[in-house]
Amino acid sequence: MLKLLSRVSLARSPWRSYTSLAACQPAQRRRFATEAAGKSAGHENAGFVEWRTVYSLSSIRFVAALSKLKVYQAVLTAAGTPIVFALGSAGQLSTDALAIYAAVGVTGLITLTLASYASTNLVGFVYVNEQQDLLKLAYVDFWGRRQETLVETEDLLPSWEQGSSSRLRFVSSICLRSDPKRRYKLLNRFGHVSDPQFFEGLFGD
Repeated sequence: MLKLLSRVSLARSPWRSYTSLAACQPAQRRRFATEAAGKSAGHENAGFVEWRTVYSLSSIRFVAALSKLKVYQAVLTAAGTPIVFALGSAGQLSTDALAIYAAVGVTGLITLTLASYASTNLVGFVYVNEQQDLLKLAYVDFWGRRQETLVETEDLLPSWEQGSSSRLRFVSSICLRSDPKRRYKLLNRFGHVSDPQFFEGLFGD
């Protein structure tokens, strides 16, 4: 029973579990079932891989929660509008209550949606295997869910090859040679880098 409860709690908080594990055990054995990039067949047959944390962003849980908030905002606006309308028709609320409620709800939904677009593909953790030829990127999607993908180090496009220095930008882009349209976002100024030399060799300054 204790094992079952621990598994349920870890599943409900993926970012928290990985944050605590990264802080306590820099190198740990995790089984992965992720979206592979490059030689996906060989990666899927790897079974168990020893991962070492290279980069971590402590605020990624807040970003994920903010992205999920728009769903509750949409439900609250859609469910509350008929109630406010009914109360207004019954004389319990002023005639402007419906317009104010709808305006606040829609404005909040638009703001949260734009924030979700800005934080989509934001990387929270970067892991490297023992051979240092394969990376695992843990990022947040549009709906605030944790996603993982495998990237070969040779497939990374450093900042100097992109033609701009990452020191001058608030957000650094992780680009792939095999798929230029596939981009991930990295806040290297606010994240914790455990191996600066290796990190700079991968993503640039």
